[in-house]
Amino acid sequence: MLVLLLVCGYALLQFISSPPSVSTGEAASVKEAPNPPKEEREEKKAKTPAKQLAKGPPLPAPAESCDDLRVLVDHEHTLPYRYVPQDLVSLDAAGVPVLNGGTLLRSEAAGQLQLLMAAAASDGEDLIIASSYRSYADQQASHDKWANFYGDPNAGGMSALPGHSQHQLGTAVDFTNSAAEYQIWQPFGRTSGSAWLEKNAGKYGYVLAYPEGLEAETGYQWEPWHYRYIGPENVERLQDSGMSLQKFLTEEGVRPRC
Repeated sequence: MLVLLLVCGYALLQFISSPPSVSTGEAASVKEAPNPPKEEREEKKAKTPAKQLAKGPPLPAPAESCDDLRVLVDHEHTLPYRYVPQDLVSLDAAGVPVLNGGTLLRSEAAGQLQLLMAAAASDGEDLIIASSYRSYADQQASHDKWANFYGDPNAGGMSALPGHSQHQLGTAVDFTNSAAEYQIWQPFGRTSGSAWLEKNAGKYGYVLAYPEGLEAETGYQWEPWHYRYIGPENVERLQDSGMSLQKFLTEEGVRPRC
């Protein structure tokens, strides 16, 4: 019995001092993986999301900011005096023909207007912009002038009260041409330039805001010179609906909450 215990003890000591070998594959599974090349480390680092910084209050939805191209501004829906679009650009700098310097428009509308004017010129039309963005104060001065001219506090239905003008949106323009003696008046509607706009302005996102025959709906007299930019996609939806611009914007339900 003593001999057996000695033999077993000897075998155990041999096993501890010389553990069994493992195969190459097993050894590879426990080795530390080599560091990847520097390029791979940098790429992995670049793909790692950065820590999110603390954010302030979320920006208002377009329907609540007055910047939506479909916002309804009319006799009943008003813009606050403080509202000024933040992306106004100079039409002079964009190469758009204007009657007066310092004429401004929102960036997207200005880019499309530049294309529209170039297309009109290539078709032989000498369109020029007589007016575009007007601030609340500018509109007050304009309305007072027309009110005095007509002897009517409503300016004969030809000028919006301040805060009720599409021009304050920075997406409305007044066209004229030499045939209309560079005036903003209804004779412009009988010129070839006006006919060209009625046919082609929608391709560039512009729509006649106050058509002839819809005075009761819009609340304004026919203004063949006054076009509003709502974007080509919205123009397509408007045309498919068969509605007037006033009706379309009313149905869209985007109110000037800013």
